[in-house]
Amino acid sequence: MQITERDKKLLLILGMVLLGFLFYNFFYNPYAQKLSSLLSEKQQLENSLSEIEQKIALYNAQKAKLEEIEKDYVVISQKIPPNQDEKFSMLDLQRLAQMVGSKTSDFTFSQKQNLNVNYNNVNIAKAYFYSSKQNWQMTYANFKKLLFLQKDFLPLYSLDSISLSSGNNNMVTASFEIRFYGYEDTLAPVRQWQNFSIPSGKGDLFSGGTGQKVEFSYTEEDLKKNEPASQPTVKVERTDNLSVTNSEQQTTLPQTSANISSNKPNSNKPEQQQNQLSNEKVDYTKADFVVTVSTLYSPTTNITIEKTGKGSIFGAKKKNENAYITIEKKGDKYYYKMGTEASVYPQGNSFDQLNFQSSSQILIVVFSSPRKYKDDDNVVTLKITNNSDKPIKVYISNDDKQKPRVNIVTNGSKVNVTRK
Repeated sequence: MQITERDKKLLLILGMVLLGFLFYNFFYNPYAQKLSSLLSEKQQLENSLSEIEQKIALYNAQKAKLEEIEKDYVVISQKIPPNQDEKFSMLDLQRLAQMVGSKTSDFTFSQKQNLNVNYNNVNIAKAYFYSSKQNWQMTYANFKKLLFLQKDFLPLYSLDSISLSSGNNNMVTASFEIRFYGYEDTLAPVRQWQNFSIPSGKGDLFSGGTGQKVEFSYTEEDLKKNEPASQPTVKVERTDNLSVTNSEQQTTLPQTSANISSNKPNSNKPEQQQNQLSNEKVDYTKADFVVTVSTLYSPTTNITIEKTGKGSIFGAKKKNENAYITIEKKGDKYYYKMGTEASVYPQGNSFDQLNFQSSSQILIVVFSSPRKYKDDDNVVTLKITNNSDKPIKVYISNDDKQKPRVNIVTNGSKVNVTRK
């Protein structure tokens, strides 16, 4: 078959059309779509860049204000700390008493109480406070100063149920309830311990007496240098039915598993000393346990046991009450259990792991209070059991000299009791 000239032209035109179709669909069109997508993405990036530049400009314009807000946030955290607790409240109470020329020996505080406040129809549910009822003697000018300090004192406190009566030498007796406030905030900077200069020695640790003012800086050398011979101030006798007797009463320890195991006789004759010291330096901010013992007329309970960093348990407010702290070692770890006749921590037969404040010893600080009334005769018997190789130091501060409110029973090894 012979191809004519006309057929050749038609085939050429058909080939050119086919080539154009392939070029458009497999080369031009994909690249055109990709170019369009890139241009769209570029526009989006340019828009995002513009938004970021606007935000940067806004931040730079508000930077000074943001820094001021951050500083105010720190100030507010100091005013209402996120970790305000009983120990901080005790220090704050003592500082206030010193600032107004008064003194206090009652460091009993209520349990943590929530403060539900509505402000501009917003419920502030995370605020809380610790309260204490106080009776202070001071001049009227210092009482006005106490009221004025509510504005600037750190942390925030308030006075309520105020009652004034005249006294001798131009003094007034002020009875009031004082509250120290905190606010639960995990992002706020926490309050740090400081070494406050607080009266100590013969004037009692917190009574503001005539003792020399010293900083709490306890060392092992100081203790050894000041320790006299053992002089037990409380006669304690264990009977077969696991009861504790002294010269005035007989009480029975609660039958918990921790006590039953720790009441077994120890045939190794453990080191147990009860010393009466009048002047000693103690850094009680490193206490592993803080025990507060007060009168039955306390607004909360007659005994509070706090494990530093964990929380507190409270007593049953009984005239003769028993409590205990038990330390055990299992393997290379240490564990503890504490209880009163009203509550136990941890519950059941379990123990909680003990993290030490000091690597050399376990420190237990007991804050007591002198007798106040004729019928103020409650007694707390605290049993300290040490089934570990680490020494336990027990310091009892501000207890009544004539009729102690705190009795200590020791069991196990290396338990040293000092009364100040």
